[in-house]
Amino acid sequence: MRYSTLGIEMAVIIGAAVWGGVAIDRHRDALFPTFTLLFAFLGLVVAMIRLVRGLK
Repeated sequence: MRYSTLGIEMAVIIGAAVWGGVAIDRHRDALFPTFTLLFAFLGLVVAMIRLVRGLK
């Protein structure tokens, strides 16, 4: 049960980060998805940090 919640938490963090990046890129009418890529990477980093701390 503990590991399933960690997986769901990771998906939510990464999904929210990507959603936020897409929203910013749409608002700016960006040709290249800069914020989407940046937020996706940051969301992945945050999710991995939460995963490592959750496994201790």
